[in-house]
Amino acid sequence: MSSDVSRPWPGTVEWGGDWMAETAAELARLGFELRDGSLPGTAPGPRLLVALRAAPTLEHFDPEEVTFWEMHLGRGRLATLDRRVTVPHSQPFSWGRIQIADRIPETNQFLTFGGTVLVDAADAHQTFAAYVSKAPIVRWAGHSQGVDPLVDEIGAFFARLMVPIDLQPEAETRIGQANPETLYSVFLHDAANRFKPGGRLREEYPEVAARLGHEARRLEHDNPTAWRDGADLLASLQLGS
Repeated sequence: MSSDVSRPWPGTVEWGGDWMAETAAELARLGFELRDGSLPGTAPGPRLLVALRAAPTLEHFDPEEVTFWEMHLGRGRLATLDRRVTVPHSQPFSWGRIQIADRIPETNQFLTFGGTVLVDAADAHQTFAAYVSKAPIVRWAGHSQGVDPLVDEIGAFFARLMVPIDLQPEAETRIGQANPETLYSVFLHDAANRFKPGGRLREEYPEVAARLGHEARRLEHDNPTAWRDGADLLASLQLGS
């Protein structure tokens, strides 16, 4: 069982609360909730909250397990989280898909650039998890949700990452070791190449282009190191445009 010490949100601007208590309050009648997923740069930032309960409530969506990607020996592998985890627990999670499944099974899916997952138990019957990141976590598909802006672009970018992973030695390791904001920077630099002024994509999808431009300017201002590292990583991956 977890200790009684305060557990602030990690890796964020000052946060005075207890992440597990606040997550339990958010999910009092819900199975999961995505908060500020498309608002990187805010505090405490994007966070996917999940309740794992011993018995279904039948009120919203009753998660039984969460699958996500983690890095192991330089390679990505699928990881599973359920109520059998020893708590308190925290670990990095990698870029790609997070999937929440219930007992039916139905699923809700999200795309992420990586972050940290925190897990703790309120009591013997309720375990709570928070997937937190400084980069977006976006709704992709699912039983009880819609989709978010940029999800198609992010999904296409992740698919494009498989080309250097398949062809370049150590590309998977370099991508997996990049922190979430650096990998998000790679995405934004790549998107800038694809949504060039006067180009077809920019003309056909002006709202997407505007959102991408806004995020590029924000990240360059907020984290110039991640912005530069993302440009360097993109050049090494040779994704092209």
